[in-house]
Amino acid sequence: MKNKLTHNFGLKIVAVLSALLLWLINANINNPLDTETYSNLQVQFLNTGSITGQNETYKVLENSDVVNVTVKAPKDVLNDITRENLLVRADFSNLTEDHTVPIEVLLNNKGLEKEIESIRTDKSFVRLQIENYRTRQLGIVVEKVGELPEGYAAGKTSSETNMMSISGPESAVMSVARAVAEVSMDSVTSDIEIVARIKLMDADGNEIVNSEIQKSIQDVKVTVPVYPTKDVPVVFSYSGTVKDGYMITRLEPAAPETVRIAGRENAIDEVNSIEIPDTELDLTDADQDVTATVDIRKYLPADVGIGDPDFDGQVTLTARVEPIARRTYDIAANSVQILNVPDNWLAELVPGQNLRLSLSGQRTVLDGISTATLTPHTDVSTLQDEDGDYAPGEYEIEIRVLLPDGVHQDASLMARIRLVELSEE
Repeated sequence: MKNKLTHNFGLKIVAVLSALLLWLINANINNPLDTETYSNLQVQFLNTGSITGQNETYKVLENSDVVNVTVKAPKDVLNDITRENLLVRADFSNLTEDHTVPIEVLLNNKGLEKEIESIRTDKSFVRLQIENYRTRQLGIVVEKVGELPEGYAAGKTSSETNMMSISGPESAVMSVARAVAEVSMDSVTSDIEIVARIKLMDADGNEIVNSEIQKSIQDVKVTVPVYPTKDVPVVFSYSGTVKDGYMITRLEPAAPETVRIAGRENAIDEVNSIEIPDTELDLTDADQDVTATVDIRKYLPADVGIGDPDFDGQVTLTARVEPIARRTYDIAANSVQILNVPDNWLAELVPGQNLRLSLSGQRTVLDGISTATLTPHTDVSTLQDEDGDYAPGEYEIEIRVLLPDGVHQDASLMARIRLVELSEE
């Protein structure tokens, strides 16, 4: 029997298998297979230069670089595995034509790796959007927001630099319309010097916040002088002579008539009006209205500027020019008032005279004149001699009329007057 037991090879194999089976049963009972899921593991990227080195950039889509990893292994092995043991990687040199990169998971503990039955991830690929990498130069625009108190105006804004560059995916970079540095003007009465954050704006005026866009500078130092203001009138005249047969009926007030200026207090105190030279409004040979637009900034002192941000400095000057109108009026002798007749003297116009008054001027004014509105008169005191005495007889004397603006008398109107001294009773 002893021989049979010690020399029977088949029996030995059965014994070994039985022992192995018993060990497996024991292992499954005391150290069973189990699974553990490790959530939100970040995929590490390898060889990204295979994209960026070609002047391209990438963007991960659909959060595909964050995965959950499930490990199946004996329970005592799982107890030894931590998140730090799991290496989740995507090698960009394995990029596919549809812009995906395979994800692989490794265990950094070789001893434990042999005990693991399986490792699975809930995502197989990192999905990428690949674009050209673009750099653009942008001018930095300083924008003043808010309002200064009444009586103050902002001067010319300056900044330490007016250019910057932005870089990133082409679609993101090209969505930027402007680079803006904002300066608040609310309640400010003195010069401003601040470091302003640079904001990137789209075409609709909305700020773009995109971590994919890199700015060469983040902020800029800005200086804004703040000046007191003062309102002054615009004064002007004209040069030249209008065409024969025409007249200047009026000069319109400058438009605008007053201008707000700004500057240091001692500078604007010296300016009480803005005087425009007459050469700016030349009426030589004009036969119609003449208008000139003048930039009044060139007539301001060097240290004084425009105090209204909505005013561009352009002032309009206008002269009204019309053909000269003429009218002739018959003056009745008995309608002439004789003034300053001395006591005991009689003064009367010689009967039978044809008194015709010729007027010229603005048509609309002449149209309102009639013999009823004229007030012809003459002054006898102009006939006194050097001693202030009068002598009886007939004399030539000027008849005058009161005329409105825009009309003048073409020639003197002369009449014969008779002076008679009355006898004293």
